[in-house]
Amino acid sequence: MISVKNLSKFYDHFKAVDNLSFDIAPGNIVGFLGPNGAGKSTTMKMLTGFLPPSEGEIFIKERSIDSDAKVIQRDIGYLPEGAPAYGDMTVWQFLHFIADVRRLKGAHRKERLYDVIHRVELGDVLNRPIDNLSKGFKRRV
Repeated sequence: MISVKNLSKFYDHFKAVDNLSFDIAPGNIVGFLGPNGAGKSTTMKMLTGFLPPSEGEIFIKERSIDSDAKVIQRDIGYLPEGAPAYGDMTVWQFLHFIADVRRLKGAHRKERLYDVIHRVELGDVLNRPIDNLSKGFKRRV
């Protein structure tokens, strides 16, 4: 469950997001649509805990993004357009880099790496540099 109540984001006198409220029930798939400058990316950054709201509340699985951002971030994935990756790294190297950043260790690390590789079907491109991948594979990485 995602619950957003009276969410706003201000940059000085500019309102990027203005009093947004919605609920998304578990299992629902939704689209987040709007014109350029409507606040979609800003809202997604707030929902994922990467940008603090100026006002309002965000709850994911009944946890507040304000107090439990790191816990929530372990349970969600967010792929912004143009997601950064190191193009000269192979897919395998990049996945290990991310595992290091997330401080994954031992059997849990191995399990998570192989789970991701299987889920997004990266097995055939593990040894290829990211810069040499198709746009679709880059998005998966």
